[in-house]
Amino acid sequence: MERRFHMYKIAKIMLVAFSVIFAGCASSPSYTSLKGMPADVPLQTVELTGDNCEWVPSTIKVEKGSHVILKIKSVDWDYNFRMKGYDLHFEIPKGETVTAEFYTPDQGEFEFGCYIEEGLRYTWGGMVGKVIVE
Repeated sequence: MERRFHMYKIAKIMLVAFSVIFAGCASSPSYTSLKGMPADVPLQTVELTGDNCEWVPSTIKVEKGSHVILKIKSVDWDYNFRMKGYDLHFEIPKGETVTAEFYTPDQGEFEFGCYIEEGLRYTWGGMVGKVIVE
């Protein structure tokens, strides 16, 4: 009986430890995606607002090979943000502005939006926009 209780206690401790480790890995915010950025690239600053469950503007155009500083303001809710193709994912508290940075080495269209986490996966929560790198 005592041995079974001891094994149960060890299993419970291990489960809690793994939960903390995996939760920390999954929820670590990322505000920059500057990998491979050379020195002296053009700098572009873009402002984005989350208001009434919409991104304004919903389409952002930037130049290929740029260092982009994205200033995102939340007006009415706590929003979260993720951009496909870049390691950007974080929360934007109501009434605050969060700054993120990324480098645009490739042309293309990259979706961004408010997302819903489902374990280690996510789905868009309705607020979706795109960055067009020309």
